[in-house]
Amino acid sequence: MPLYEFQCECGLQFEKLFKRVTDVKTLPCPTCGSDAKKMMSASNFSFTHPQSQMNGMAPPNTGTSDDWNFDKAIGRDAEKKWADVEKRDSKKNAHIRDERKDGRLISRNHLIPKKDGSGDYRTISEGERVQVNQQRETVFQVSKAVKEASKKKSK
Repeated sequence: MPLYEFQCECGLQFEKLFKRVTDVKTLPCPTCGSDAKKMMSASNFSFTHPQSQMNGMAPPNTGTSDDWNFDKAIGRDAEKKWADVEKRDSKKNAHIRDERKDGRLISRNHLIPKKDGSGDYRTISEGERVQVNQQRETVFQVSKAVKEASKKKSK
């Protein structure tokens, strides 16, 4: 079963295992979807001395793996997730600014996501706030009772 290596224009290098020898020249890139070209693969040979493997052709990695392309994929994923976090933060900050312009002093603790799936936030209503505080107080009282019961048991 031959193992072929492919290189995409986006920089991702990946391998594909085929059941038999094939003339496939390109494969869709799993990251960006464009055509990745088949590369000339090196033979399955490695030196036994670890020093010889420390200065290969790939640039030094970030320490998460020995595969530079895998590190790039992790970096892209982290960058995308941080962009999402920053986008949510800016929406929360904008909502807080608007509420403060109207004279309501709110903080992030007063915001909850809208149920319409838009990714926007709304201010928690007074009834919801009272209900949440009652639930917190109930949880606190139960926790306190459990601690007291465990202290009595241990004596």
